[in-house]
Amino acid sequence: MSSARSLAWVIGIVASILLAARQPWGRRLLRWAPIPCWCYVLPLLARSLGWLPADPQALGALTQIIFPIALALLLLGTDVGATLRLGASALGAAACGALGIVLGVTVWTIVLRATLPADPWMGGGILAATWIGGTLNLLALANLLAAPASVLAPLIVVDAVVTYAWMALLVAGSGVQATLNRWLLGASAPNTPLAATSEAAENPAPQSARLPWRALGLSATLAVTISILARGLGARLPTGTWMTSPGAWTVLLATTGALGVSLIPAARRAASQADRLGYPALYLVLAATGAQSDLSSLRSAPAWIALGIGTVLVHGAVLLIAGRLWKWPMGLLATASQANVGGVVSAPMVGAVYHQRLAAVGLILAMIGNALGTYCGLGAAYLLRALLRLV
Repeated sequence: MSSARSLAWVIGIVASILLAARQPWGRRLLRWAPIPCWCYVLPLLARSLGWLPADPQALGALTQIIFPIALALLLLGTDVGATLRLGASALGAAACGALGIVLGVTVWTIVLRATLPADPWMGGGILAATWIGGTLNLLALANLLAAPASVLAPLIVVDAVVTYAWMALLVAGSGVQATLNRWLLGASAPNTPLAATSEAAENPAPQSARLPWRALGLSATLAVTISILARGLGARLPTGTWMTSPGAWTVLLATTGALGVSLIPAARRAASQADRLGYPALYLVLAATGAQSDLSSLRSAPAWIALGIGTVLVHGAVLLIAGRLWKWPMGLLATASQANVGGVVSAPMVGAVYHQRLAAVGLILAMIGNALGTYCGLGAAYLLRALLRLV
């Protein structure tokens, strides 16, 4: 009975949040924190107040079953071809932004290691994953590294607080982009936010308001198949220092398998709107994770917020230096930055503030981050673990 109550609570909370997001008052509320944050924090509060029965077995099973499917649904529509057509400047800016995130996380994790909980290399890697990709990558790496609640819970707060503050700063920067472009581009360079960017991503396919049930059914079938194959193969692969459990293998194999299937044009077209299933599934996983935590896990949040602020400042400095060196305009730098730190929802919004055509660039750069964030975060985590052993 407690298992059914736990699952009903989690599903009810996520459904309520998604329904509220469709209402004017709900959209105003979501300005204070994004949907993923609410999906994590509300179950955490319900658990801490004793309203949500603690049943880690049922909630853990929900996570293990749904998360690989959510991963596949959100990655099957990745358009590698559009990425390659985007242009060297846009891809270079995104790469420099990711490098800045890894560098910032590495430096500030080492500086603040005494104030962080045990195994800070896990949190640093997870933060790098979510700020190169998104919430999808945060959960993927948390599963890969078997991160405890004391590491994961404060990072959800950091992701919401720092991301929104950084987005506000980038939007404010649009008011002085002419001045910044004079410094970045020089007097002889074309003063346009699209200088040297490709127009290949200018017109992404619009999403129909009607639900394409046949395509969604095919997407779900592909995602479930990839998940089953990943789980079966993961159970047969060896575990150790690098891959600590069959579940870790399952996450990595589901990520790689979905990206591989996305190279098939027919499969990618069928999955173009699979995120309509993928995001609710992801929010369920996030809510189930929150329901297994408690408020005591947020004690280290101030230290992680300090690390997050330091990280985005290093990230911003790397982008400005790269922009000056390679003559990249402020609009492109801001779009690439938000594609890293923000993700697929906010990157087009920030891009459009600078220039309408940068909205599509932001969308595709954010999708690249979703595809690569888990791998980059895993690399950052192992780099941090090695460095922390030396200091």
